[in-house]
Amino acid sequence: MFDNIFDNLNEVFNGGDKMRPKLYLAGPEVFLPNAVENAEIQRQLCRKYGFTPLHPMDNNSGIDFNGGMDTAMKIYRGDIQQIQQCHFVVANCNSFRGVCMDDGTAYELGYGNALGKPSYGYIRDLRGLVERTLAGYQCKPFEGGVYVDRDGYIVVDDFGTSINLMMQCGMMFGGGVLVEGDFEACLKVMRADIDSGRFICKVNGQDISFVLKPDPDLPKVVLPEFTF
Repeated sequence: MFDNIFDNLNEVFNGGDKMRPKLYLAGPEVFLPNAVENAEIQRQLCRKYGFTPLHPMDNNSGIDFNGGMDTAMKIYRGDIQQIQQCHFVVANCNSFRGVCMDDGTAYELGYGNALGKPSYGYIRDLRGLVERTLAGYQCKPFEGGVYVDRDGYIVVDDFGTSINLMMQCGMMFGGGVLVEGDFEACLKVMRADIDSGRFICKVNGQDISFVLKPDPDLPKVVLPEFTF
């Protein structure tokens, strides 16, 4: 058992001094025409900053893309297995076929958060979601200075977040942040945060996880218990 623990620790620490956490790379890049080449660029950047990449493109090898629901389930199971194995989720939060982020990426962020995985995101434009929606989506004045979008929904998600509050607050709650910039900019912020001691590396049996280091100056957050 102890050999397995040390093997896992060696995966996280390179040479005993450099943390190499596993990152799950969430984002719609899998739909790019050059998805294979882009995935390799992302993997190389991860290694450059001392991370081990887990890329959803890894699950597409040998996949029959004409296999319908069976193929979809294989991809799904492969992706969530990588999220279960990772230490952090890194998400491309840029607009995808609209103003909001890719819904598959949003699901993966939420899934990772539910497992207690810290998450980081990156976006080209950190303006508030309402401002970005009015600039990039068909909207019309409603009343009281409020707008309604072309689908009939009021544009009122004005809480200072650049993406849906559940996504951005989920990152912040676990110690991550939404970075303005590209994928590499996000990796730089993560590397600095980890090297600064922002996270504690915890070992529980054979499992290794990273949790936000408690701030003694902040009150503890106690989540309510739910009974189903």
